[in-house]
Amino acid sequence: MNFLLKKLGNRTLDGVCAFIRNRRGVAMAEFAMLLPLLMLLAGGSFEIGRYALIMQKLDRISATLSDLIARSETEAITETEISNIIDSALYLAEPFDFSGNTMVILTSVQGRLSEAPEILSQRVSGSIPGGHSAVGDTVGGDATLPAAFPDAGDGQTLADGETLIVAEVIYNYSPFLLGSLGVLKNHVIYRDAYFRPRFTDTITFPSS
Repeated sequence: MNFLLKKLGNRTLDGVCAFIRNRRGVAMAEFAMLLPLLMLLAGGSFEIGRYALIMQKLDRISATLSDLIARSETEAITETEISNIIDSALYLAEPFDFSGNTMVILTSVQGRLSEAPEILSQRVSGSIPGGHSAVGDTVGGDATLPAAFPDAGDGQTLADGETLIVAEVIYNYSPFLLGSLGVLKNHVIYRDAYFRPRFTDTITFPSS
């Protein structure tokens, strides 16, 4: 009986030692442990590249829209012209589909002597929850310009009669891969551009 127990114990010990020395499947186990981290790194790299490209697209859209209006050779842009200019934003956004997730605000601002600039006209396309113009929302009301425009006193930030075309693009960004995992969340991106008219003193356009 003692012989059988000793033999069984030796076999058990040999089996345990053999299991410890066995290296088969180590690479597979290590890969399984690292797989979540590799997937997170791959998804994060994709999202960062996509986010950077979207930011470039939004910068280009805001600059192009403002520049196109500033190049107008007439003081009053027609409804057809302003609609075509806004529609061009969708083509500039390719290969991304910005329809339904983007709000475009075009504003014509004119300076007044010893007063805040006046909003001459404004055109809004699209809607984003909580989205609004940082310049102002009331045609005929005061316009608020960034601190980059010097204050000449009494809120005057533009010379009397000087016109400025402002294009604002608000985009509701939604992560493509990592949003469902809770790593990244939806947030609103705001980009703007400012151009002065090239060929006329004043530029206005229909509000709707």
